[in-house]
Amino acid sequence: MERLENEVMSGSPTDPTELLEIGRGIFALILFSLSLYAWSRRRQPALIMMAAAFLLFFMKTFVDYVLPSPTEDFVRVGIDFAALALFFVAIVVRPRQDPSKGTT
Repeated sequence: MERLENEVMSGSPTDPTELLEIGRGIFALILFSLSLYAWSRRRQPALIMMAAAFLLFFMKTFVDYVLPSPTEDFVRVGIDFAALALFFVAIVVRPRQDPSKGTT
């Protein structure tokens, strides 16, 4: 029983929380790719900001698993703050008007 508790506490690869965190990183990378593709087709500034925010969420997973450090909590909170700020700016930014298109 004690061995099982130690395994759960150490963050084993089969721990559901660990799997969700890894899934979050993979999903963020997929959303980053899709956002970049959408930006390449439409050239809206909001899409590049969304892509950057998704990249930050991927980087957060990367920091958790590849670069553990004593300042990890500060970095994680900073990444969350920056991603939320990018999402807010992406929502508030008005799309550019194309002068070649007439208004009808």
